[in-house]
Amino acid sequence: MSYELGSFPPFKRKRCSLHGTTFMVGEPEREPSKISDKRIKVARGIRLNCQVIQVTVGPEDNKEIFYVHEDAICDRSAFFRNAMKPEWASQRPNPRLVDLPDDDAAAFALYLQWVYSRQLPIIPDGPGADSSSIDGNPILAYAYVLGERLMDIDFKNSIVNAYVLFARGTPPEKRAYPSNEEIRILYDGTPEGAPIRKLLIDIWCCRGKHDWLEGDADLPQDFLIQVTKGLLMARPTPDNLSRPWKASHVQYHERSEQGGGAKGEGARGEGVRGEGARGARVEGVRGEGARHGVMLRFNRSMV
Repeated sequence: MSYELGSFPPFKRKRCSLHGTTFMVGEPEREPSKISDKRIKVARGIRLNCQVIQVTVGPEDNKEIFYVHEDAICDRSAFFRNAMKPEWASQRPNPRLVDLPDDDAAAFALYLQWVYSRQLPIIPDGPGADSSSIDGNPILAYAYVLGERLMDIDFKNSIVNAYVLFARGTPPEKRAYPSNEEIRILYDGTPEGAPIRKLLIDIWCCRGKHDWLEGDADLPQDFLIQVTKGLLMARPTPDNLSRPWKASHVQYHERSEQGGGAKGEGARGEGVRGEGARGARVEGVRGEGARHGVMLRFNRSMV
C-alpha cells in the first residue's frame, strides 16, 4: 500500500499505560503544560560559601543590625565591593562592619530580600489587601534612594517596575500612584536626570488631579516646573483654545471695599489732589513771587 507525500492513514486511537501513566496512542500531540522556569545561568547564582559581614542601618539612636553574605551583596552592589576592598576596610575600626547611618532600615531589609530572592515583598497580606494599601508607605522611594547609594542598577529598575505596575493597576488591584512624600524623597535622593523622575512627571501629566496639591504644595520646584512644561506641551494647539480674556475683561479687575471699583480709586489718586497740586502752589508763591502765584491760580482753574 502506498500513500502520497503528506498523506497518512488514519490513526487508530488506543489507550495505553506505562508505569502507571495513561495516554492515548494515535492522538495528536497536545500543547506542552506550562512550567515556571527557575533555571538561571551559573554566573547569576548566589555565592554563599563566604564570610558574613555586619551592616548597621539608620541613625545612632535607632540603628538596626543586619548580616549578609559578603559575596552575595558584593555581586550586586558596587558600593559594597568598594567598601570591602582591603584598602578601604582597613580604615574602619571593624573591617567586617559597614555603617549606613543615612538610610532606611526597612528599605535595606527589602534590598536583602532582593539580593537573596530577586523578589520584592511589598504587597500587604490579608483579605481585601491590594496595591492601594501601600499608600502612605514610602518604602519604595527609600528603597530606590538606597539603590542609588549602593549603585545597584538592577535593583533600581525593579523598583521602577513596581511603581509602573501599581500605576497600571493590574486587575483586580486598584491603581496606586506615588505620594507627594515619595516625590520629595526621590528628588532629594537622586541626581538631576534620574529616569525615575521622568516617571513621576509623566504620572502627574497624565493622571494628576488638582486635589493632589490641596494642602500640600511643598513639592520640589524642579518637579513642578517639569510638570507644567509637560502639561503645556500636551495641551491642544493654542489657536484651538478659547481665550477667557476675550469673552470678559472684568474678571481681571480688582474690586474696592466700597464697591466703587477702579473708578473711585482712580479719580481720588494722591498725584492729583495731594502732593502734586499743593506742592506746586507753595513753590510758586515762595519762589518766584505773586506773578507765578497768579499763573498757578490760573493753571489750577484750568484744571
